[in-house]
Amino acid sequence: MKTLSLDTSTIRGSVALLENGTVLCELRLASLETHAARLLRSIEFLLGGAGWRLEDVALIAAGLGPGSFTGIRIGLSTALGLAQTLRIPFAGISGLDALAHGHAYLGGRIGIVMDAQRGQVYYAEYAIVGGRVRKIRTAGLWYPRDLKSMLAGRRLRLIGDGARRHLAEMGSPAEPWEIIDPEPYLAGPIGQLALTRKRSWRRGEFLACDPLYIRPPDARKPASRNA
Repeated sequence: MKTLSLDTSTIRGSVALLENGTVLCELRLASLETHAARLLRSIEFLLGGAGWRLEDVALIAAGLGPGSFTGIRIGLSTALGLAQTLRIPFAGISGLDALAHGHAYLGGRIGIVMDAQRGQVYYAEYAIVGGRVRKIRTAGLWYPRDLKSMLAGRRLRLIGDGARRHLAEMGSPAEPWEIIDPEPYLAGPIGQLALTRKRSWRRGEFLACDPLYIRPPDARKPASRNA
């Protein structure tokens, strides 16, 4: 099955092509240029390099977030538009879930800690038993000092760029944590997890999905004074 997967939730945008779950090629771009200016060009470039036509793709997968409000909207709108035009399924995947499932081989308890900017992190926790991943704490937005209080003294692996960046605020060398630095580009893991979640695929006309923003957007409609 040929899959086009993309993630634009952070400045580390990526596009990947997968065949039967194997990442054949991936384009990674760390740039301050907006994803709107480069995403379609990146998809076209990658398809051409792989010798694929857009019509060969059987599934579109995209990152739901968390991350940049604008970045997530760009990625999802592009993915949904392509899926609807091609009349193929769409799968939306959380970047936190993708990282957790990509490290299922570790077993035990893992916490995914993604840098959320503004001195905060996104955190979700998972239990891995027999290779199966179960979420035990839903994603939330934390200040590192508050996360430190919740995690103090617990044995678990912390995975993600937020763990390393905010380690000084989160704990001390005495904490029984193992810090793991994953690849920060998520298109490949998102595509692989999407292929295992066929029940969540969406198809048909007027496709839509619910992004995982977590942090409210900066631009919010003011409340009515008469409310």
